[in-house]
Amino acid sequence: MTVAKPVRVMLVDDHALVRRGLAALLRADNRYEVVAEASDGEEALLRLETVDADVTILDLSMPRLNGLDTLRRMARQHPKTRTIVLSMYDDDQFVAQALQDGAYGYVRKQAMDDELFGALDRVTQGRKYVSPAIDLERVENRHLERIDLTDREREVLQLIVDGHTTQSVAQILSISPHTATRHRANLMQKLGVHTQMELVRASVQRGLVVLPKPPLEG
Repeated sequence: MTVAKPVRVMLVDDHALVRRGLAALLRADNRYEVVAEASDGEEALLRLETVDADVTILDLSMPRLNGLDTLRRMARQHPKTRTIVLSMYDDDQFVAQALQDGAYGYVRKQAMDDELFGALDRVTQGRKYVSPAIDLERVENRHLERIDLTDREREVLQLIVDGHTTQSVAQILSISPHTATRHRANLMQKLGVHTQMELVRASVQRGLVVLPKPPLEG
């Protein structure tokens, strides 16, 4: 009898404690093998260049390159790797945006122990999974206005939402302050706003960025 190979899983979360907990859960079940871990989106994309993962379990709230942007890039660059979003957020716009951007599953962190293996079973079969506590019909009926942003504009936008100044954005991204200012102006134009406060509010409401999580949150 042929023994099925374990499903190869990569864990992406900026909190090491969460990754350790997930890894312990998965290693207790011989159907799964943790083949890689990453603490942010950029590291995850680099890891996928050298490691074959069947499934990625991805947090939404991470510094600089948030989970939504990471998901978009993984779907584009590594379409064979299926992604389950594991998040403390269950707002309709985040769920709808994640599913639109290529997520196969969406699990609330509050229900991780109860739902994770069910989500993995469905996703590895090529089926979708969304936490039962989330109103899927309402999510599917939510209209998401398409905003055409470049990868760099999305990075700048997330940094602005994280509270960084234009000078700080420039330093983090290794660009000039003039270029950072131009990106900020382009973002305001594309979202139809005139102040930074309006820019933050509009981007959150449209599911373009993820608000920073409290320090002790998973």
